[in-house]
Amino acid sequence: MKMKQGIFLIVLGAAIVLATMAVFTVDQREQAIVLQLGQPVGDIKGPGLHFKIPVVQEVRRFDRRILSVDPPPAQMVIASTTDPSLNQESENAARSGNAAASGEPIVVDTFARYRISDPLRFMKTLRTIPDANQRLESIMNDATRTILGKRTLRELLSPERAAVMQAIRARVNKKIEDDRLGIEIVDIRIVRADLTPELRQSTVRRMISELKERATETRAKGEEKALEIRSTAEKERTVIMAEAERDAQILRGEGDREAIKTYAGAFNKDKDFYGFMRSMEAYRNTLANPDTRLILSPDNEFFRYFGKKE
Repeated sequence: MKMKQGIFLIVLGAAIVLATMAVFTVDQREQAIVLQLGQPVGDIKGPGLHFKIPVVQEVRRFDRRILSVDPPPAQMVIASTTDPSLNQESENAARSGNAAASGEPIVVDTFARYRISDPLRFMKTLRTIPDANQRLESIMNDATRTILGKRTLRELLSPERAAVMQAIRARVNKKIEDDRLGIEIVDIRIVRADLTPELRQSTVRRMISELKERATETRAKGEEKALEIRSTAEKERTVIMAEAERDAQILRGEGDREAIKTYAGAFNKDKDFYGFMRSMEAYRNTLANPDTRLILSPDNEFFRYFGKKE
């Protein structure tokens, strides 16, 4: 009896162990593949409780979440001209790492976000996350060098930067699809694109030269505009002065004519009174200044109103 109970307990324990080994759970952050003797027999992407054949089958789990890869900064060569032939030289130089070729060397730091879209392909080609990161870094480096070899620094610092990153992403995705790696790029970003110390110095010198040239051009345009304004103002001043002088001459002429007319009318009415008033005016204009000296004979006509009446 005891032997039967022992056998029953052993069988029950084995059954429990086998049941435990046959049941497995997949977290909502995971996706899994069931392998039977090393060969895939099931692709489990949904979370929950699942079953497998104990001992014969095993479960490989892969992350469902978005993963990141951050390659170390690398020196690359970007285009320094819009000449297509020289851009091709820049691209070749970028691939070979030759910074002395036609182009400008910069230090580029990029990162990418990706996810495992096909666990089976991922397991066959890349197997582990570290291996996937290493392979993806190589693909990103090659794509970035190729795309940046056709771009200039001005484009990287302009709104065209988004188009550059989109081109890199498209090239990386195409390579991944061609190689059937089982992953998908979600996003690629250029964190920074710094000039090398040598290029930074030459760029600063070029910027200073361009700013000086621009300042000289601005000053020349300002002086030209100022000269134009002064010339216009001088022309308008001359015209205004000429018109004013013309109007003044007309008014003086009309005033002299009116004065002559008035004097003539007064002379015709009373010649003696007119002569007296003119003499008084002459006395006032001549004798008002105490420094005025007149050397005239006493019987001069000028003093005819100073004589005594008898």
